[in-house]
Amino acid sequence: MNKAFVREPEVSEPRCPEPGGCGAIGLPVTVRTLRAQVSEDATHGFSESAYYCPSPSCDIAYFDAWGQIVPRSELRRLIYPKSDTGPVCACFDVPADEIVREAVAGRKERVRELLQQAESAEARCETESPCGVSCVAEIRRIFLEHFTPE
Repeated sequence: MNKAFVREPEVSEPRCPEPGGCGAIGLPVTVRTLRAQVSEDATHGFSESAYYCPSPSCDIAYFDAWGQIVPRSELRRLIYPKSDTGPVCACFDVPADEIVREAVAGRKERVRELLQQAESAEARCETESPCGVSCVAEIRRIFLEHFTPE
């Protein structure tokens, strides 16, 4: 068959490399985020494109398009969701279980305060969050998942 009529496979989303990885879709991160979370030595040989693996059970924290990886053991500190006890909001060191407690108790005030803080100029998401983005969506998700109205 003439190759002119053969369709090349489309480039798929960046996935956590296997073996060892989970195959989850990676979240793109900046070099600034990557270097804030792990040592420069850990990222030696990384391409310009870096991705965070958001899967809680995966031992890979970051990977690039060429299969280079940084294991979660190389993280400067454990952060949610890679650690159940790590903060969901790394900027203000707020653990997920605090949000769950407030939700189960039907209290919205503390979560509103957290969301305001997370959206403020004091937040340093690009360097504190492992995925380089705000925790607002994750805080809301956790709260709504456990919220019990009074």
